[in-house]
Amino acid sequence: MKLLCDNVAIEAEVMGDGDPVLIIHGFTGCASAMAPLTELLDGRRITPDLIGHGQSESPASLGPYYLESISSQLSSLLSQLDGSPASIVGYSMGGRIALTFALSYPEMVTSLALIGASPGISDHRDRAQRLEHDYQLAASISQRGITDFVNTWVAQPMWQSLRQSLTSQQWQDSISQRISNHPLGLANSLRASGTGAMNPLHDGLQHLDAPTLLLVGEKDHKFLDVTQQFVSRIPDASIRVIRNSGHATHLEQPNATAKAIMEHFSCS
Repeated sequence: MKLLCDNVAIEAEVMGDGDPVLIIHGFTGCASAMAPLTELLDGRRITPDLIGHGQSESPASLGPYYLESISSQLSSLLSQLDGSPASIVGYSMGGRIALTFALSYPEMVTSLALIGASPGISDHRDRAQRLEHDYQLAASISQRGITDFVNTWVAQPMWQSLRQSLTSQQWQDSISQRISNHPLGLANSLRASGTGAMNPLHDGLQHLDAPTLLLVGEKDHKFLDVTQQFVSRIPDASIRVIRNSGHATHLEQPNATAKAIMEHFSCS
C-alpha cells in the first residue's frame, strides 16, 4: 500500500497480527530486502520502503531525506496504520533512523533492536570528510550509472561475508534489488541521510528510554568497535554478537538474529 506521510508517498507492507513491529531497511535496500528476517518475527510487522528507495517517492529536494524528516514520515506512517507504540528493528542506515526516531518520538517506541548501527560521527572533522565522500559517491551515480555504483558499493570489504553466505542466485537477486532503486533517490539519500550529514546523537543517548538491543556480526569489526563505544551511553542497552556473520546479520544468520530480537522484545 502507498500512504502520504508528511507529504511524501511511502510504500509499506503490513504482515501478521499482534503488537506492531516497525522494520527499517538499510541504504540501497527496501522492504523486500528485509524479508528473510521479517518472516521470522512475530507481531504485526510494518515494513516501509524508505524515501528514495523501492517504490516510495524520490523527490528532488534534499529536505525530506534528512533523518529528522524521515522520522516524521515514519511517525505519520505508524499513526495512519494504528501502529503506535511499536517495537522497532533498524538495520545499518535504518538503525540510525531508528535511533533518531526513538529520541524524537519516545512515546511511539516500546523497544529497539538495531543491527550494525551507529549514533553518527561525533568528531566534526571526520564528519565533514565523510560528508564530502558521500557527496562524491552521490555524484558518481549520475556520472557512471546506478549499476556501476551498486557493483562498486557491494565490492567493499564489509560485504564480503554476506556474499560468501548467500548462494549465487541470492547474491544476484540482492544486486538486482539494489539496482532497481531510483538513482536520484539513492543519491539524495547519500547527501542527506548519510553518516556525514547526520546530526550525531551521542549526547542524547542518555535520554533514550526504550530498552535497546544492539546486534552486530562477529566479523563486522568496524561496527563491533562502534557498538562497544556507545552502548554504555544508553541507560538500558545490551549487545548481542551474532556468530559467523558480518554486517548484515539478518541475511547471513536470520534465525539467530530473529531469535535474539524476539527474546529482547518479549522482555521489554
